[in-house]
Amino acid sequence: MAIAPNGSADAAAVLIFENDPRQAIAYQELFVDAGYAAQTALPDEAVQKVCEQLQPQAVLFDMGIWEADTAFVFGILNGAVGFERPVIVALGSLPHQVRRAKRFGADGIWIRGVDDAATLPGLVADLVEQRREGKLKPKMPSTPL
Repeated sequence: MAIAPNGSADAAAVLIFENDPRQAIAYQELFVDAGYAAQTALPDEAVQKVCEQLQPQAVLFDMGIWEADTAFVFGILNGAVGFERPVIVALGSLPHQVRRAKRFGADGIWIRGVDDAATLPGLVADLVEQRREGKLKPKMPSTPL
C-alpha cells in the first residue's frame, strides 16, 4: 500500500501501543509526518474495538509494557477477528524484550537507542509492502498467548 500524504483517505493506519505518553506522542507525530494515519492506544479491554475501527496495517508495540498485557494484545492481533492481521513491529531495548517479541510473533523488531527513529516509518512501509505482496507471512507465536 502506498503511503498517501497527510489527511488522505488512502493513508495506511498505524496503531501505537506505548505506555509513556511523551513517547507515544513522539511516535504518533513521526508517523503522521510520514503520511500515516496514526493512533495511540493502551493495552486494555478496548483493543479489539480499536483494531476493528482503525483497521491498522501496522502496529508498534512497546515491549517494556507488562508481559501479561503484552500477551493480551498480541493474542488479539494474532487472532485478528474483525480486522486483517497487521504487521507488528516490536519496540525494545533489552535482550529479554527482543526474545519475548520473537516468541509472541512480532514481524519486525526495532531496537531503541541503536536504530534511528527517523527510519521507523520506512521500516513499517517496507514490511507492509512485503505483506501486501505476499512476501511476509504473519509470524506465529511460539508461546501460548
